[in-house]
Amino acid sequence: MDDFDDFSSQRGLKVYETQNDIVAEAVVAGVAASDVEVNIEDGVMTIKAEKKEEQKTEEMTSSTSYKYYYSLALSGGQWNKAAANVKNGVVTVKIPKSEAAKPQKVKVVEEKE
Repeated sequence: MDDFDDFSSQRGLKVYETQNDIVAEAVVAGVAASDVEVNIEDGVMTIKAEKKEEQKTEEMTSSTSYKYYYSLALSGGQWNKAAANVKNGVVTVKIPKSEAAKPQKVKVVEEKE
């Protein structure tokens, strides 16, 4: 995975396009897929991930909490066909591009006077 530190808008979030998809990758380290929520509404995608752990012993109680939140505006996707998975602490969301958003070659012709 590429280094996430180069992205100034939201640390831990990377968005790029392939020929057929819009892809968003977000760090959600320590959080299981069942605790990650991805929503897309009106072209705005939100990724929320949260996990709380608490350990109690006779002598002490310790707790750990992980929270991640990302929000971004996208265009040109088929939102109803989005898919997401978590691997190695990163959630990857793939959204197929709509036909209108895919690269199109335009034929250029010579205009006659």
